[in-house]
Amino acid sequence: MNAFPIITLTTDFGEKDYSVAALKGQLYRLVPQARIVDISHQVERYHIAEAAYLLQGAYRYFPQGTIHIIGVNNELSPDKPLLLLVHEDQYFIVADNGFVSLFTRSRAEVEVYEIFLANRLSIFPTLDFSAEIAQKLCQGTPPSALGKPYASHLYISDTIPKVRSHRIEGSVIYIDHFGNVVSNITKELLLSEAKGRALHVYFRYKSVENFRVEDICTQYNQIENSQIPEGTPFLVFNHLDYLEMSIYKANPDTVGGSASLMGIHKGDTISIDFV
Repeated sequence: MNAFPIITLTTDFGEKDYSVAALKGQLYRLVPQARIVDISHQVERYHIAEAAYLLQGAYRYFPQGTIHIIGVNNELSPDKPLLLLVHEDQYFIVADNGFVSLFTRSRAEVEVYEIFLANRLSIFPTLDFSAEIAQKLCQGTPPSALGKPYASHLYISDTIPKVRSHRIEGSVIYIDHFGNVVSNITKELLLSEAKGRALHVYFRYKSVENFRVEDICTQYNQIENSQIPEGTPFLVFNHLDYLEMSIYKANPDTVGGSASLMGIHKGDTISIDFV
């Protein structure tokens, strides 16, 4: 393990309470040489899909051996153990709450361990258990010594798009700082199913119709060349190649973003019809 290990934190704790400070204090006490990075503490309460999306966007820029602690919907029980996911030479400490399947995009083969715990009783398991697992990883303890292989982790299928012959039905998984609406429909899926057909995309009550996958922007500033008026919705494949609806030059603090202007919320349905 690196002499100065990196530990990231992704939680739904918010910034008002003492939880984040207590967790960091515990980590610095156990691993004084650690470098702690906050990915986000503003994940919507219990929203595992949002936590998975944020980690998907961040983890690949961290070096091998990075330890990621996920403190979202992490209460443990006899049927809900603490897990260690080993993915691309990085470590993810998380409860068995569906994060693994959402983060790995439902890959069949993943390296997951059920952490050995004398008991699972804690009102603050991230502080009491996850921090100590991070300490042991920093000390060079192999995952196989921390737990046993675990293949029956919770699999969440609700956020996987439903594919039909002439339609894909997805959902909103995230709304970013600019009010852009992110769907769970990827560029790869859309290309494989479109087969050259034109598309109608429906985000709640708003539609963007009669275009092809190749017409979808891959950069936000591409839309400037089309000379559309400010406030016009357009589609873009974001940094993670998820289909996203944006509003041209929208400001969530003034005129609003695509989410607020169209009354869209996380979990709302997104439909794509092939013409």
